[in-house]
Amino acid sequence: MLFNSVVWPLLSNLEDPELRRLAAGLPAIVLSSRADGTTRKYLGAYQQWKRWADARQGVPGFPVQEIHLALYLTHLSESTWSKAAVEEALHALAWMHRVAGLPPVGESPLVQETAQGLRRLLAQPKKRKEPITAEMLKSMVESVGLTPSLTEVRLLAVCLLAFAGFMHCDELVKLQCKDIVFNDEGMVVNICSSKTDQFREGASLVIARSRALTCPVDMMQRYCSMAKIDLTSGARLFRGIVSAKDGERLRATGGLSYSRLRELLLAKIAHMGWDPKLFGMHSLRAGGATAAANAGVPDRLFKRHGRWKSETAKDDYVKDSLESRLSVSKSLGV
Repeated sequence: MLFNSVVWPLLSNLEDPELRRLAAGLPAIVLSSRADGTTRKYLGAYQQWKRWADARQGVPGFPVQEIHLALYLTHLSESTWSKAAVEEALHALAWMHRVAGLPPVGESPLVQETAQGLRRLLAQPKKRKEPITAEMLKSMVESVGLTPSLTEVRLLAVCLLAFAGFMHCDELVKLQCKDIVFNDEGMVVNICSSKTDQFREGASLVIARSRALTCPVDMMQRYCSMAKIDLTSGARLFRGIVSAKDGERLRATGGLSYSRLRELLLAKIAHMGWDPKLFGMHSLRAGGATAAANAGVPDRLFKRHGRWKSETAKDDYVKDSLESRLSVSKSLGV
């Protein structure tokens, strides 16, 4: 449907061979305007809208009429009570219109006012997950003893890398074995793409060797050794583990998903006696960022290390220490 409406049928009428060749690759280029995950999410949101429209008389699935979109957003607010669901539908259908060469239906005054009203009605206080601290990570490392299993070392390598590298979960799951390079000072982690890198420029993350119990470099080397990782391979760095008579081994293919990593982390947190409801995968990135901010790491290096493009995005991850917050009023001379 997406490439069969409005401007796209005109491409089939092109007579020049070179123009036809260029036209054949145009859909892929247009889809690349958004990250793969975003495109899948938008297409899923459109299918949800289409099912709703098809079940009602006089509501065309496409193009989307502004009055129908306003009513659909209202329906979503009543059925999900989720501001995120409303926002996703709004952005998805506006994007579908742009791709088809139509004015973005989301910019209609009626739709804009409807969306703004729903944002106010559905607004809820943000419930941010707590950051994981260096002390918690130390306790997690100590809990596995001197002879941890491959499963335990894999989780610790994930946690310490995410904490020390301010890493998103999507960056972790996409890492390949060849993206890790060890040296005398520590290691270099090559991040090919992430949600903060919309144009896939890539980034190189450097992590120092601390020689502490929680050294992320030492733990990563231990994981690579136990898992027999080939650091020239394009296989996923973090993969599933199978148990055999001679012990655990890494699966040859595939990789861990976000949901599986989150499940492993929260199980460990519960095992340690902490409340898993307070934490998530973002707690590792937020924990590293919070520790660095409260340690006074220069802002320029802080942003570069976390691959942040803006001040507000960076600040959302930091939980200031009580001491630093008290310093504001202490400095006022009253």
